[in-house]
Amino acid sequence: MLKKFKGLSILLFIALLIIPLTGCKSEKSGSNSNGEKVEVSFMGWGNEQERKLYAEMFKKFEEKHPNIKVNYIYVPQDYDTKLKTMIKGNTVPDVFYVGENLVTEYVKTGKLAELDQYIEMYPELVANFVPGLLEYGKVDGKQYSIPKDWEPYIMYINKDLFNEAGVPIPTGDWDMEEYIDIANKLTKKEDGKTTQYGAALDTWWGPWSVFTQNEGGVWFKDGKSNFNTPEVIKGLTRMYDLFQTFKAAPSPATLKQSGMGQSQMFETGKVAMYPTGQWMVPTYREALNFEWTAVEMPKGATRVNPIFSGTLAVSADSKHQDEAVELLKYTLSKEGLQEIIGLGLGMPTNTEFFDDPSMVTSPPDADVLKATSNYLDTQVQLEAARSGHFSEFMDKYVTPQLDAAFNGKQTIEEAVKLIDEKANSELFK
Repeated sequence: MLKKFKGLSILLFIALLIIPLTGCKSEKSGSNSNGEKVEVSFMGWGNEQERKLYAEMFKKFEEKHPNIKVNYIYVPQDYDTKLKTMIKGNTVPDVFYVGENLVTEYVKTGKLAELDQYIEMYPELVANFVPGLLEYGKVDGKQYSIPKDWEPYIMYINKDLFNEAGVPIPTGDWDMEEYIDIANKLTKKEDGKTTQYGAALDTWWGPWSVFTQNEGGVWFKDGKSNFNTPEVIKGLTRMYDLFQTFKAAPSPATLKQSGMGQSQMFETGKVAMYPTGQWMVPTYREALNFEWTAVEMPKGATRVNPIFSGTLAVSADSKHQDEAVELLKYTLSKEGLQEIIGLGLGMPTNTEFFDDPSMVTSPPDADVLKATSNYLDTQVQLEAARSGHFSEFMDKYVTPQLDAAFNGKQTIEEAVKLIDEKANSELFK
């Protein structure tokens, strides 16, 4: 009888050991303490191609993590409006996009979790990162978001129009003078009307940051707007000349009258050169009915490429933060990103993937895309982003004044003076 009780005691002891171990295993695979499936939400923007690829990626993630269900919230437009509404209503998704220039603004809400502990646990999250890119997810030395990709700003070329005019396709060492000369050569007029433009230029912050910083301009410095400098004026004047002096690019007002955007002008063969981000590559691969390529932006006194990236953050309020980080890890892994990056929308953050033909695809030439990683803006744009007022600065103070200048309503000198005076007296006191 004693032996029987002794045997039962041993079995009971073993059972007590097994039960907590089994519970730990369930927690790690994505279930709660009751063994139920955990739901983790993921919110992001993008086009229809991206939406489909992310939906497929989340299915693969769920196959690998059967106890985690991903609720994908796709926001095709007005993403920040929706995110701000969710922040106010305390319904922030577990994992969500944050624009590279808005991290500081969102960190102030207290809704972004610090990720340093997870980076220490999973160093692969930031392995071989493009130099300077991680800084856009940091605030006061702490990592709050991680870039999932980055998009070079490049010059798209209509090869057919170049060939018709007998103009050689520019190479990576071309400069601003050569660019403007080509724009003039490829502009055609008939009966006083422009039938073909050599160039097209958007007027949001991306294009003018390239033109100004390539001349050594520092448009934000020491926490203040710094537009009224010779270097910034020189870069902006180059844009003004294309719009107004040479009329080699359609002005914003001209485009408004035509009912077309700059990209549409390029897509329909009415423009020979159009600078924009890599995000247009998938569209151009499918839509363009002419031969095209892309080259690096022309040099000025120096060469700088702005940083465009969708960063990923985890909610500080998430009830399933460990599972959210599992989703973050998978989204940033080669397996997770391969098809999305391979679509051509952006470049991988891990430099080891630069030479992987499944991720960096052509056209355009992969060397053009890779080259921009050598001169990304890790100073001026970053400081403006960390001011916590990037959106308001651009929307309220910069864009209205520059658009007025580019439409010939005021001079560049008048515009930059007004930008600095108003922004520094009202926003950056």
